Amino acid sequence: MMVQLLGLYTTFCYFGLICLSGGGSLLPFYIDELVEKRGWMTIEELGNFMAISQVTPGPIGINMATFIGHTQMGILGGLVSTIALLTPSFILMTLALKSYERFSGSKLVRGIMYGIKPVTVSLLFTAMMACLGMSVLTRPLSFDWLFGKGKELAPLSVHLWALPPFLFSVWMLSTKKLGIMTVIFSSAAYGIAVGLIKMKFGV
Repeated sequence: MMVQLLGLYTTFCYFGLICLSGGGSLLPFYIDELVEKRGWMTIEELGNFMAISQVTPGPIGINMATFIGHTQMGILGGLVSTIALLTPSFILMTLALKSYERFSGSKLVRGIMYGIKPVTVSLLFTAMMACLGMSVLTRPLSFDWLFGKGKELAPLSVHLWALPPFLFSVWMLSTKKLGIMTVIFSSAAYGIAVGLIKMKFGV
């Protein structure tokens, strides 16, 4: 049991160390490490955890760590995974706060910031692609497909039932006509309605 807990801790400690722009950017790493390499869950289960993390209180990265850890080793696993994800950021932020004023004017520090900003955008873009492949599209969206190298892959199509809430959310959030939580719960209500229709008509 201790070996399993240590493995869980080191895995999420690693995730915490490479989390540059929030928990959402970890999604590609979760897919690569937890789904493909370790086989701890399916891509569909990971998508469900992502959805649950959006509607439960707290940062999405912490929620994901807690859910995934709990599926592996119960409450203790969830606790260990959560602490592990927080450990690197706690240490690094403590060091950064103590030294930021001293080095904030440094050209080296500014250069690091300039270098990291584009990487965070690419991580978020990759996470967006992964989310599309777990919800709106019928299979994961890959860079091979984007750059015309995915002819050997299965045809890519759209889940028609998922398109309305996706477009509605993009419109509402981009125009700021509704708040984030309103959009999330509206989409959840739509999902319940679709689920009930599918159950009733067996589709």
